[in-house]
Amino acid sequence: MTPRSIDVQLFGTPDVRVGSFRCPVDHPEFRVAGPIEGYSVAFPRTAVWIQHEGQQPFVADPMVVTVYNKAQPYIRLPLAPDGDRVDWFSVSQPLAAAVAAEIDPSSRETPLRPFRTARAPCDRTLYRRQRALLHRIARKELPSLVVEQQVVLLIAAVLRASTAAARPNSLRRRVQREVAEGARAELARDLATTPSLQELAGRLQVSPFHLCRVFHRWNGMTLHEYLIELRVRAALEGLADPPANLSLLAHRLGFCSHSHFTAAFRRRMGVSPSRFRLEQSLTSRGMTLS
Repeated sequence: MTPRSIDVQLFGTPDVRVGSFRCPVDHPEFRVAGPIEGYSVAFPRTAVWIQHEGQQPFVADPMVVTVYNKAQPYIRLPLAPDGDRVDWFSVSQPLAAAVAAEIDPSSRETPLRPFRTARAPCDRTLYRRQRALLHRIARKELPSLVVEQQVVLLIAAVLRASTAAARPNSLRRRVQREVAEGARAELARDLATTPSLQELAGRLQVSPFHLCRVFHRWNGMTLHEYLIELRVRAALEGLADPPANLSLLAHRLGFCSHSHFTAAFRRRMGVSPSRFRLEQSLTSRGMTLS
């Protein structure tokens, strides 16, 4: 049986749409994705390689937001075994052009392709923000006007982050970028495994010191910090299933113990995994913790 890709629209008006997309690695059209139907930002739940037409490929994992103009040509290559899983927020051309012009006035020169970058960094605040918004949209808790407003503001935040991260693309920066992207790919390929620094540097054919320096420069954190951040964000998927055993989830994601998982999660999300899961469960039933 041919594996299916699933694209579910959770919200839709003439100007704003929100949905979730899932595509297994063995889908026959995994590499050549269909045309992008709107001006969109997508928040990855897993890791894949994405390459926009005429640009260098990059690792699309939960630490980045991918950005697309309407009908954007791109290809997708497998990385993590779970395939491509993203949640997306899309706006019409007039809205996209208006938002982009506020962030980058030069985008007025290309009104049909106002989004000038392929990706943006996704810090914890932005990641939690889109997760909370998607959850409330899926539960139909928000009026249409509120959803439209929040999606526009979310896309503006993504464009600001992408503009702040953009720098002149010198040869030296391109070489460093390849090292940083390669390291991100190796870390995202198997979250349960923690490679040694020497092993990781050997795979990328660079010195351990060079890898540490370049990775921190490009990602704003160490290799270990980045891996733990990926594991915590992946844990949000497992916590969406109430019966999940937290100790087994911690082990599956590579944490050495339940307590290590809890401490790392609380440090990044502000609550323990069990508290987060309880809050999500109560919210889905229209209840809150006192």
